This record gives sequence, C-alpha cells and structure tokens, in this order.
Amino acid sequence: MFRPLQLICLLLPGFLIPVAHAEVVRAELPSGLTAEAEYRPGEKHRPAVLVLHGFLTTRNFNTVLSLVDALAENGNTVLAPTLTLGINARQSGLACDAIHLQTMKQDLDEVDFWVKWLAARHPGPVVLVGHSYGSLELLAWLATRPDPRVRMLITTSLSYADGFNPPAVVKRQVAEARRAVREGDDRPRRFTLSYCKGNFVSPPRVYLSYLRWNAARVLQALREAPVPVEVIMGGNDRRFDHRWLDALRQAGARLEVIEGASHFFDAEHEFDLNDAVIERVDRLDP
Repeated sequence: MFRPLQLICLLLPGFLIPVAHAEVVRAELPSGLTAEAEYRPGEKHRPAVLVLHGFLTTRNFNTVLSLVDALAENGNTVLAPTLTLGINARQSGLACDAIHLQTMKQDLDEVDFWVKWLAARHPGPVVLVGHSYGSLELLAWLATRPDPRVRMLITTSLSYADGFNPPAVVKRQVAEARRAVREGDDRPRRFTLSYCKGNFVSPPRVYLSYLRWNAARVLQALREAPVPVEVIMGGNDRRFDHRWLDALRQAGARLEVIEGASHFFDAEHEFDLNDAVIERVDRLDP
C-alpha cells in the first residue's frame, strides 16, 4: 500500500522544479508486524538501490536521508526501509535503555523482505547501501541469503558488533550471556553494545545474536562475498583505528578512505560520500 509523503522541489526565483517524488510504503511482514519504507521510483535503466540505516536509528537519519536524496536525484529507484526492531510501524529512533527483543535474524528477515519487494518492482539490478550497523546487517544478509538480483554492496562506516568498546568488557559480557542462556535465564539485563555503554537492555539471547557478527566474522564475510563489496570509511572516524582499515584491505575489500570525514560524513563530507556512492552505482552495468 502506498500513500504520498512529499514532493521534493528545488525552489528558484519564479520556478518550482520537481526533483523526486517520494512515497511511504507500508507493508505487513511475515512476522505480523507492519513496517515502513520510503520509496522513490526512478529510471528503469538505472540500478535500484536499497539504503539501510544504522544502529537504533531510522531511514530519516541525516546520513541516510542525504544518500537517498542524492541517489533519487541521480535517477535511481531508491528504497529506504526502517527496521521495526519489534515495534509496529516504528517512526522514531529507539533508546538504548528500551527493552530490545528483536534478534539479528529477525532484522535480516526484514532486510530479506524489502530486498525482494524492491527486486519485484524494478527490472534491473539491485545495489545495497548501508551506513554503520546497516552496513553490517546488509553484509550479514548477503552472507546468509543472497539474491541473484543483488549485484553490489556498498558499505559506509562498516562496523562490527564487538567494536567501539573495550575487548575485556565485551569478553566478560559474552561469557555472562552464554552462561545465562545455558541456565535458561532469558531475563533482560544491561549490556554494552555499540554506543550503548552498559545500558543496552535485552535478553541474553538477543545480545548474543548480534555479537556473533564480530570482527572476525565480518572479515570472513567480506572474503566470501558473492558480489563485489565496496567499503567507504571516514579518515577521521574515531570509532576505528588503522588496524581495522588494514584488516579490511587484507580481507580483499575495495576500500576508500575519505580524509577528514567522521563516522557520519557530516558537513562538507556529506557531498564526498554521496559522490563516491553514486560513482559506484553508475559503474554497475544495467
């Protein structure tokens, strides 16, 4: 089901020039939840692009929205879903200390739904673009249930589930969560995950479903990817250091570092990121 969202226009003196028409798609998932995505139909001869947001955010996060706008203006069909995270028709970001009940597998089920939804409506190839944790989840989807219509994955600020935090903390929490699962204790408790410092509240099995995608597994997925994977990182991204960039190169990733850019490619680096993504999408044969 579609309902109009907005008509994005460029206002010049005396002119109103349409740039792209955006619609909100509402769909019932196999889980029974309702999910939303922004859909911008484009030119049929250009690749369609699915853009996925990062950790606990939505399709309206600035980095993602900028990419969606740029790709739509380039003439590409663009789909930007918001993962439900277990919340019906989720509209806003989710706080760390909310109770998180959705597993990584359930996230990937939703990604699978939207990839198939887009592929059914566009005759050409599909490109996946993720930001931060969205990059991780698209890589995980590609590793576990690839689709022949998907021809390329472009990751930006590619993360891994045990990143951003002290290894000793992660090791202790994983051991505690595994012990709780063995003992049948699935009560929610506090974990450190991504930028949630000791206040990510979830059952141990949910926490562990994400932690399985640690740095080693991400690098393995890059080495075994069935399609080309492009990795774009910010040179001023304080969440990573040169060791992660070196590991990405050794895993065979096609890596570009945008010097001076942060994890979110804000300020002037927004345009550098958009140009880099569009150049890669345009490189793909129809």
